[in-house]
Amino acid sequence: MSDWRNWQTAFLQQARSDWEAYQRTRQAAWPSCHRLLFLQMATEKLSKALLIAGHSKLETIAQSHAAFVNFMRVVGDNRKLQEALGMKKAQLRARFKRLLPLAYEIELLAPALARGGPNPEYPWQETSDSVLAPINYVFPLMNQLQKTPQGTQLLKYIEIFLLRFEEFFI
Repeated sequence: MSDWRNWQTAFLQQARSDWEAYQRTRQAAWPSCHRLLFLQMATEKLSKALLIAGHSKLETIAQSHAAFVNFMRVVGDNRKLQEALGMKKAQLRARFKRLLPLAYEIELLAPALARGGPNPEYPWQETSDSVLAPINYVFPLMNQLQKTPQGTQLLKYIEIFLLRFEEFFI
């Protein structure tokens, strides 16, 4: 197994573990900050598992948290996924293009991309000079994921990608 393949396997294993943690937090009605933290981590590692197969530099992939939006763009061109969903390339691209704003919001949950603002992991300073802990913040994204068709669809696709990664992407 080549070096990139070892990294791909490791990223995928961790993504699946993070997704399982996300699922457990859903069942126990954990605070949204914890749920979103596991979701962001799962999507980032899922994305890196695919992007590394494109022979992107490991250093670039490992150092960046911006991966999920790129993943969603790449997935829109996947022939195996097109066949499994019974869609033409243009249809699949359009479907995933509609999901990009939510993918971007998930990606921005990474503290390094949040620019000192709301993120599910670390406190941040509000413009009023008050410091806010993630546990006390109402993340609008949580509502979007749970109560909009795009949100539920995106979560469904993430699960499918994790469960059937080898079938669609290898």
